[in-house]
Amino acid sequence: MRTLTLLFASLMAASVVAQNNGDRNSGFGRRDEFHNGRRPATVSFGLRIGVPEGEFDRVFDREMFGLGGNFSVPFRRLPFEWGVDLAWQRMGSRETTVPIDLDYIDATEAELDVNADMWSYHGFVRLKPFRGRVCPYADLIGGFRTFTARTKIRVDDLEPLSNERNARDAAFSGGWGLGVMVKLNRVVNIEGGFQRLDGGRLTYVDPASITVSPEGTVGFNTLESTTDVINIHLGIGFNF
Repeated sequence: MRTLTLLFASLMAASVVAQNNGDRNSGFGRRDEFHNGRRPATVSFGLRIGVPEGEFDRVFDREMFGLGGNFSVPFRRLPFEWGVDLAWQRMGSRETTVPIDLDYIDATEAELDVNADMWSYHGFVRLKPFRGRVCPYADLIGGFRTFTARTKIRVDDLEPLSNERNARDAAFSGGWGLGVMVKLNRVVNIEGGFQRLDGGRLTYVDPASITVSPEGTVGFNTLESTTDVINIHLGIGFNF
């Protein structure tokens, strides 16, 4: 965490230098932040890596990988934006073959997939004080996350024979984030950042405990803990 904060501080300093020097010469600068007299809205998406913290780390003890994105709108010409952030991360999965005996299907075996996922739904207020090629930002975040486990039975490319939700729980979460956007041109940015989110206590599926009997019956154990996490985001953004 200290390393990430120091990196953000360094990028903030680099941004100030960019405003005073490089941006003026490269064509990026104050006027480039505005589209027809207004600050642009931004949509971004990319890889989302979740690193459990505290009790969540001790109990769950594994990273989560997935995708995430956000949409932000400026408060006119003020250095603030508001937006929404959505993410999906895979907590664990299991694939196996199970026997089936159905009159309307010739196959005797089917593929059974068991997936445990975390979905995040957050709103945020963003401080984005600098304009130019390098744009650091800081977020205040609030919302909730859901934890689900689902089983799906499929034969070849046919529609799933069954698609069942086996477990679901939800908890409020909130925290803060830091990041930086680097403009490639007036429209396209590359972006990196992280979020520190504190989450409530809930029960979720232990992916390592998922078992499937020869008859296709799914079994699993559950874990209980708080859900504090650090999310690392790497992606691409578009101004419009």
